[in-house]
Amino acid sequence: MTEQTEDGCAYISGAYLPLREAAIPMLDWGFLRGDCVYDAIPFAQGLLFRLQDHLERFWQSMAKWRLRCPQDREQVRRICHLVVARSGLRDGLLIVILTRGQPPSLKVRNPALFENRFYAFAQVLPPIADQERLRTGLEIIIAKTPRIPERSVDSTAKNFQWGDFTQARLEAHDLGADNALLLDQDGNLAEGPGFNVFLCKGRRLSTPARNCLKGITRATVLEMAAGQGLGTEERDIPAADLFAADEAFFSSSAGGIFPVVRVNGQPIGSGGTGTITQALLKEYWRRRTDSAWCEAVDYGE
Repeated sequence: MTEQTEDGCAYISGAYLPLREAAIPMLDWGFLRGDCVYDAIPFAQGLLFRLQDHLERFWQSMAKWRLRCPQDREQVRRICHLVVARSGLRDGLLIVILTRGQPPSLKVRNPALFENRFYAFAQVLPPIADQERLRTGLEIIIAKTPRIPERSVDSTAKNFQWGDFTQARLEAHDLGADNALLLDQDGNLAEGPGFNVFLCKGRRLSTPARNCLKGITRATVLEMAAGQGLGTEERDIPAADLFAADEAFFSSSAGGIFPVVRVNGQPIGSGGTGTITQALLKEYWRRRTDSAWCEAVDYGE
């Protein structure tokens, strides 16, 4: 029997401890500068979803950020399983993080000379919206805050440079909306705080090609859509296309697929969850417990 913690489990410096007791050094540039990359792996019924794909992206993010993990990929995979097992959680979210680490001395400010640090933790899934909103669909705004251009901060490396996301989310709060969607510098749809966006027109799905993370759930949606005979495209999407769509939804590792029914107070399509969104949502949750897509955690019971 594994030891269960109340609120999750963390891995720091070779030790596993309750999440509520976890802490990182104040001088770690992951804390001071947001200088880190991460990945978020969902698990349901004790099954880690697409773990190897998430770790592949984690390694790609590290390379883009010029970070080096002190553990190899198989060691990180084992830590992922152990963090979830020791948390005792069957459903939740696993986070892996690699930070720049601490300066080796006060005289050294060159980030190339830092020793990078790996952290991980498992927690209860933080919901994007309450259960009623997830059932009836989200009401969002298009934020006035633009997305940081990917030529400045590579959006394909999953990172904590969330200044634009946080300001957009505050805009949504001020207007009583559930969340916000950001545009890029050219006025095309980009992404939201932790999620990708999809539009459906007829039987064709569109999702932004640039200035967004290439999410694992995003990839899953594209694969599922092709399997259901839907057309798909990654392209520049003007904001006007969102208002003309038949359906819209978000995709995120933190919960999967979320229907969007109103934008800036205007209904999308019928103003309810569309049939294509419903079909993709059903198939997504089928895959979340399919051994072809998941790795089972050994809880040692």
